Amino acid sequence: MKKVALLVLFSFIFAGTYAQFGIKVGANTTTLKISSNDNYIESVKDAQWGFNAGVFYRVKVLMLYIQPEAYFSTVSGNYKYGDDPTNKELYNFDLKRIDVPLIVGAKLGPVRVHVAPVAFFTISDDIFHQELEEAMKGTTWGYQAGLGIDLLKKLTFDVRYEGSLSDFTKDGITIGSHTLNPSTKSSAFLLSLGYMF
Repeated sequence: MKKVALLVLFSFIFAGTYAQFGIKVGANTTTLKISSNDNYIESVKDAQWGFNAGVFYRVKVLMLYIQPEAYFSTVSGNYKYGDDPTNKELYNFDLKRIDVPLIVGAKLGPVRVHVAPVAFFTISDDIFHQELEEAMKGTTWGYQAGLGIDLLKKLTFDVRYEGSLSDFTKDGITIGSHTLNPSTKSSAFLLSLGYMF
């Protein structure tokens, strides 16, 4: 009897399983959060625009779905640094990354609600201070949460908030005569348009 019940259950689940491959492009607005107790370095609280493009694979099981993604993204921001904490200069900060979120979501009517852990792999950086650039971590972690909607069974629109779970630089950054242990995180809003095959 148990075998029959399990067979019926798995048949029901797999009957409601459906998978689709897709591509996506979008824009992201990122705000850097850099701070240090010694006040030699700090972020500028202005959002910078970037873009993202990549692929995803959505597996639906009834009302739920799992969607691994991989996409290229650009992240920019500004920070201030100076030997005199009261007189800092402005510098630019540019990153190129591969972002890999694992989306877990539910479809509630026409709207999708989802959350995800995400791994950030830095593949290129352009920072004025070489010491800060060398302190960049290769891999960091974050999270995403957002809403989406599908149209015509092909187009997808998503809006997400993204936050950092770990600093993107190592501790003990020596710039000039100062050794810094800054907190370096970022937050972002992401907009994307996708097409499912």
